[in-house]
Amino acid sequence: MLFNFHLKLIIMYDLGRPVTDNFYMSEGITRYSLIRGHAIPSVSPSVHYASALFEGMSIIAVREGAKLRLGLFHPALNFERLRHNIKSLGYNWELYSDEQIIESIFTICALNNWNNAIELEGANTSVKCDGREYKRIYVRPLVYSNYNGIGLAEPHNIELMLNLVPMGEYISPPDPAGVTALLYPKPRDLPFAQYKVSSNYQLSIHAKTVLTAYNKSNNPPHCDEVIFQNSRGIITEGSGENVVMLRDNELITPPPSEGALPGITYRILFMIAQELGLKTRFATFKYGDVESADALLFTGNAAGAVPIKRIVRVDEDYNFLDQKACKEGGTNPMVQKLKEEYNRILLGDTAYGNFFTYLDEWIDEKRLSELNALGAEFKRLLAEENRRYDGTNSTVLSFMEIPPALSVSRNYFDDKKWMLEKFSIQNYLK
Repeated sequence: MLFNFHLKLIIMYDLGRPVTDNFYMSEGITRYSLIRGHAIPSVSPSVHYASALFEGMSIIAVREGAKLRLGLFHPALNFERLRHNIKSLGYNWELYSDEQIIESIFTICALNNWNNAIELEGANTSVKCDGREYKRIYVRPLVYSNYNGIGLAEPHNIELMLNLVPMGEYISPPDPAGVTALLYPKPRDLPFAQYKVSSNYQLSIHAKTVLTAYNKSNNPPHCDEVIFQNSRGIITEGSGENVVMLRDNELITPPPSEGALPGITYRILFMIAQELGLKTRFATFKYGDVESADALLFTGNAAGAVPIKRIVRVDEDYNFLDQKACKEGGTNPMVQKLKEEYNRILLGDTAYGNFFTYLDEWIDEKRLSELNALGAEFKRLLAEENRRYDGTNSTVLSFMEIPPALSVSRNYFDDKKWMLEKFSIQNYLK
């Protein structure tokens, strides 16, 4: 038998778990469980000191003729950035190859039966889960310390966790011109801003709290997202996105040295912009420059490319001060063309190159069917165990050991090579 179940009983109180708890995740590349069945050690440095690193990736349902496929978007670029960050922060991690991680990601898809949940409506595809349709499956590789001891100088034995969660629109503009962003009133200067590390996001969480409080206070106008500036007044990024400005036929974004993550989405947009005849470069801009901009955009894995129509400035008590609007925002013809071309790539168009690696390139039909059945059987066994032990106040935590098939997409190495040649993070670290 290829797959083994491991069961153990742990008493824990059910405080009303979200539906995502019922999806599969992995610890490493062979150990699979439901999200609700996993716990990082309670005294892990990643819990106490936010020492984890992560990536944000997407699996998108792509239509190819009559065929519907699940594709992982530009994984080579995400893994390159993750490894760069791990090495730069002094961790020693060479546990898994790209290929092992990709197979594990698609194994999770199969356990969740998402390969049989693709919906098609016109030209649009989605993944249907629990009666709802989602634009993408968000993939969160998390590198964390599994050391079970307190202390800053303790050894950081790190492990990989993969969580996959269906996701809708991260930022949905109510207006074609774009969203309204709230300028966080205090400067943000982070020593590790150029790395995707958990410690950076405490301020983003607080900024989201401020955003909610501001909107509840009925201050006009309503704001959709937060935007940060550093101590020099340079606009750096959003709470989880890069910020790009279009001005005078040039697309610019602040460099990582100003406190911005070297994003992947803006690298792709820069490529598209160059094909459309625009110039691209790193450059800084401030709140006072907004009115001279043709458009502003949030860019990121979850957000995609979202136009910003205005930025609202508040004082340190979050009272409205003033606002500045760019000239056109999302109604700018070049912005619309950039978004159109980017969305073509998301739909699987290969005119700019192949950014996807597909589930059916990594898992054959026989194994896929076995994994679909295994995922359903595992949940059935858990439901039986929960009923046996009164699932209202306890749960059974369990995991499966699934050895990898060690199959590798023949296309992946070629796609990885050209992506790293064209979009390597080393070209964007300034």
